[in-house]
Amino acid sequence: MRFKKVRENGRVVWRRQPKQLPNGEQVREIEGMSVAKAKKLPTEDKVIWLNAQINARKKEVQRTSCFFSSAPIIIVVERSHFLRDSFEQFRTITDLDLRRELKIHFIDEVCQDAGGLIREWFSVLTEELFATSFGLFVRTNTSIVSYTINPDSKQFHSNHLEYYSFCGQIIAKALFEKIPIKAYLAKYILKQITCEEVAAEDLKYYDEELWKSVEFIKSNPVQTYIGTFTTTRKDSFKNTSTTIALKERGDKESITEENKAEFVRLLCEYHLVESIKEQFEALHMGICSLIPKEAIRVLDSEELEFFLCGDHEISLIDWKENTRYKGVYHKSHPVIKWFWNILSKLSTSELEKFFQFCTGSVRVPIEGFKGLTSNNGKLCGFSIESKDYQNEELDFLVAHTCFNRIELPIYPCIEIMEKAIRKIISTPLCFQFAFE
Repeated sequence: MRFKKVRENGRVVWRRQPKQLPNGEQVREIEGMSVAKAKKLPTEDKVIWLNAQINARKKEVQRTSCFFSSAPIIIVVERSHFLRDSFEQFRTITDLDLRRELKIHFIDEVCQDAGGLIREWFSVLTEELFATSFGLFVRTNTSIVSYTINPDSKQFHSNHLEYYSFCGQIIAKALFEKIPIKAYLAKYILKQITCEEVAAEDLKYYDEELWKSVEFIKSNPVQTYIGTFTTTRKDSFKNTSTTIALKERGDKESITEENKAEFVRLLCEYHLVESIKEQFEALHMGICSLIPKEAIRVLDSEELEFFLCGDHEISLIDWKENTRYKGVYHKSHPVIKWFWNILSKLSTSELEKFFQFCTGSVRVPIEGFKGLTSNNGKLCGFSIESKDYQNEELDFLVAHTCFNRIELPIYPCIEIMEKAIRKIISTPLCFQFAFE
């Protein structure tokens, strides 16, 4: 499998294309490469290299730990205090222990975590951390949904840097466990994580209108007064605006044809780097507590987003080709044909919700459906198991998210099945967990 990068509607989309898999000797050669050599690898080989680095760090825990200290870490969460409970317990986990297997227990819920609960935990936790009302992140002023660090975060939380460090740990742990999350960080944040240089063109990922103004200044001679070395910053907590001098006495220095390049450079540095420097360093420190800085540098910003967020598109062809059937079902069974027919009519957002119901994950892994795993990292492909049907009120789809399996009743007609699937899509967090 080979990855081809294309751009659609302003966002990078990765297409999978057939490619002969590397043999054992080639895989070992890739795994043993230095950071400098790995950085030059194609994306599909970087997957092999990065997975080898992660597996090596997992094995370090096994070699240096006794039985009890290598046992899974249990995070106990009350749903009404989801973020608070998770944050408080992560504060007690050492960097070494963070490499251990993680299991989630929800208070007052009899549910065994074999992979489904931790995926749900990552999904809900990411959503709460990135909620603008929480104050750590704000939406960028762009047509593409993405988030940047809130420079006013301290006004929301006196311990905001601890929260950013925690957020970095969550991002790293998701990468570590190969669980895609909806952490849509702005490109210039991703570039700083991968140690790439932030450029003036990255302003378009922060504020498209500001970027257009900068492009106009760069492309046209400055012949009249257009302003001083200042910029405006909006306070998301007080809902006010403040004028910021980009250099000493910047409010007294006019922009001219001779110094406009300096103005553009300082403007970019302020909005993309300096105004969020303290928060970014805490976020980055959290990431590097689990995954070394050198390993992250192998990726570029677009690859990091792909590795972190997974595939933005759900391919029904890939889903069908990597589905196993159990019980009376097979790929030509009438109920199975109805099932895929219904899914083919769903919108992108509806298909995402149904996929999350089935697997507990918000995105397809970068390897596609064949890359689905349980929480111990072992491959665990999607399967559909037959279930007897009695009546419409009692028989519904059951998702074993820990094992990427659903129980699909042998419905008497496509209309009843479609009604059941659409009910799942329209009901928030409608997971029906099974215990195995």
